[in-house]
Amino acid sequence: MFEKIKKTYKKYTKYFQKLPRLKLFLKYAGYGLLGLFLFVVLVFFYYGWNLPKPEKFTETPFIQSTKIYDRTGKVLLYDIYGEEKREIVPFDKISNNIKSAILTSEDERFYHHVGIDFRGIVRALLINLKLKNSDVTAQGGSTITQQLVRSVYLTKEKTISRKIKEIILSLELETRYSKDQIFDWYLNKVPFGENSYGAEAASQTYFNKPASDLTSAEGAVLAALLPAPSYYSPYGSHKDELLRRKDIILDKMANLGYLSQDELKKAKEQTITFSEIKDSIKAPHFVFYIKKYLEDKYDPEELQEKGLKIYTTLDWDLQE
Repeated sequence: MFEKIKKTYKKYTKYFQKLPRLKLFLKYAGYGLLGLFLFVVLVFFYYGWNLPKPEKFTETPFIQSTKIYDRTGKVLLYDIYGEEKREIVPFDKISNNIKSAILTSEDERFYHHVGIDFRGIVRALLINLKLKNSDVTAQGGSTITQQLVRSVYLTKEKTISRKIKEIILSLELETRYSKDQIFDWYLNKVPFGENSYGAEAASQTYFNKPASDLTSAEGAVLAALLPAPSYYSPYGSHKDELLRRKDIILDKMANLGYLSQDELKKAKEQTITFSEIKDSIKAPHFVFYIKKYLEDKYDPEELQEKGLKIYTTLDWDLQE
């Protein structure tokens, strides 16, 4: 009994002897964490001092092309655009099929993070290491908010300072605007290739239909284009890769609950028909007369970027 008590005493004596060292370690660890916190605050303050304010989204409208219609306003005769062919449409006029596809492929936790998704970054790193950068399903860690901030405010340079600015602006944007508003801007902003910016222009370009009518398969195709629109263009040599990406996105949509198994089966069986890429123009002689009149009256940049809607005297049905 005495020996047992003696052993217990020695055991706890050694423990208490270690306490001063433990306290010292915790003390310096606390100082280290405080120093790290102050460093992060100073870095954010330094890079965030002269950054543009998120109000830029409401102060500066997105570039939109000028559209020339017939007298009914229902028949588009010609579309005048520069580098960006875009038509802004309300959030509720964009099919949930493309919204779900983009959320699935670009940022599945969009409605659950604060602009930065650390879990998504780690997951993307692990997936990309596993794939060794050789698979079409390789992923990035940027959220939809970060992608939007990058396209509106920042350059594409890959530097630490740009990444810090991107994080600061993403966090600020998320505190000022709703998730739906941010997603709305994203859907009307991002490039889908063929000079088409935004879901509406992309839907009209690739499928000759409004974004409100996109099927799940078509929405998945547009989502599959986003990482590299030129590379995955259906009019180039990588169309098969685009369609494989489409099926991968559809599978993931089903896993996340956006599609039932029956809907998944139908979506995969749908034959995707792409529109012919052409500079469509109706009544060319009349349209070029109108275009010349507009160019004499307005600045060319206004015609290409301000989203004017021109209603002419021509009745297309009678003209036909």
